[in-house]
Amino acid sequence: MKSIRARLLIALIILVALISLLAAAVTYRRVANETSILFDYQLRQMALSLRSQISLAPRIEVPPDQSDTDFVIQIWDLFGARTYLSRPGLPMINQIVLGYANVSLRGEIWRAYGMQTADGVIQIAQPLRVREELARAAAERVVIPLLLLLPIMIVAVAWIVRRGLEPLRYVTAEVQRRDMRSLTPLGSDNLPREIEPLVAELNRLLARLHEAFDAQRAFISDAAHELRSPLTALRLQLQLLDRAPDEAARLEARGRLGSAIERAIHLAEQLLTLARSDPQNTSSDFETVDLAAAAAEAIKDTHDLALARSIDLSLDGATKTSVWGDREALRTLARNLVDNAVRYTPAGGSVQVRCRAMPDGELLEVTDTGPGIAQADRDRVFDRFYRRAQQQESGTGLGLAIVKAIAERHHAQIRLDDAPGGGLHVAVKFPPPP
Repeated sequence: MKSIRARLLIALIILVALISLLAAAVTYRRVANETSILFDYQLRQMALSLRSQISLAPRIEVPPDQSDTDFVIQIWDLFGARTYLSRPGLPMINQIVLGYANVSLRGEIWRAYGMQTADGVIQIAQPLRVREELARAAAERVVIPLLLLLPIMIVAVAWIVRRGLEPLRYVTAEVQRRDMRSLTPLGSDNLPREIEPLVAELNRLLARLHEAFDAQRAFISDAAHELRSPLTALRLQLQLLDRAPDEAARLEARGRLGSAIERAIHLAEQLLTLARSDPQNTSSDFETVDLAAAAAEAIKDTHDLALARSIDLSLDGATKTSVWGDREALRTLARNLVDNAVRYTPAGGSVQVRCRAMPDGELLEVTDTGPGIAQADRDRVFDRFYRRAQQQESGTGLGLAIVKAIAERHHAQIRLDDAPGGGLHVAVKFPPPP
């Protein structure tokens, strides 16, 4: 059973029914016991009322018809002779009992009370069956109204449960009204304290969804804008190839077309990498990764470019550096940093990659001898498609944006500084692995 309302109703109805039946049983027994005590008190009071009349017992007049009387009164004198019997013709109790006692007479139990006085003994008896019938009737008059209230209590429980779950229906209706175009927070006024944490978490989820949708729309808009230029260049290069007057012109146009295709492929790959590196992505595929090994793979990927530009590319990763993260994403982060450093370092320069363990985490450093980045541009270089003014290298403007997204996904911090010998020093600090 998955319904909270049904579970609550069944549990509360069973609880109310059990408590009502238990209360009815206890009330029934208490009323029966109290009635029995009351009847015993009545027997004693009757005996007390007759103690002054023992000497007159032979002259007590007995009514002619006593068929509706429940009591039998007997009086004995001091010599044990019965001097009075209230209901002649009935079976007589020939046993003198002092105090309360149950006496069996011809298969029927009688409740008797005997009192010793100075003139004799007074004994009053009553059939136990009559007492039980009267006690049962009194108990039923108390219990039956209580049982009749049970359906009313069940209806009240159902109404209370329905009203108690009303905030959940309100939250459900509010969530159903939300879509990707309307992710406003849910109202939390007059909500029970038990529902407030749920609404707070839903509002945080809606806020994250709003940010994700905004980022997605911005990414699609920027990607569409950036893809327009290389696609337009491809079309122009194709037109130039078709219009080439001779073989030399065709070869030149074909070379330019190949370069344009390479730039378009590189842009598409960067866009896909950026989409996969969204900081909102889950970390379910994280594992312990050797940061130095990821940096070594990045150097291997950019070795040909560094060799073509006569750039000295080195790695200092002697110490063991382990981080908790996505192996492929960390390789992409290191490759983008090294690729940027190689591209912007003049021919004959150097790029040094270093991995080292720190007391509070692991550090990846990339230092080059290039022109560096001006202080005013250091915050903007991580924006998507941002390119610095007077930049000679052609790029997509996504390399550092990808680095930032991967770093945020791994809760790492990026710092840009001037290199001691000129150039740029990039440091990415990862938290220690769990």
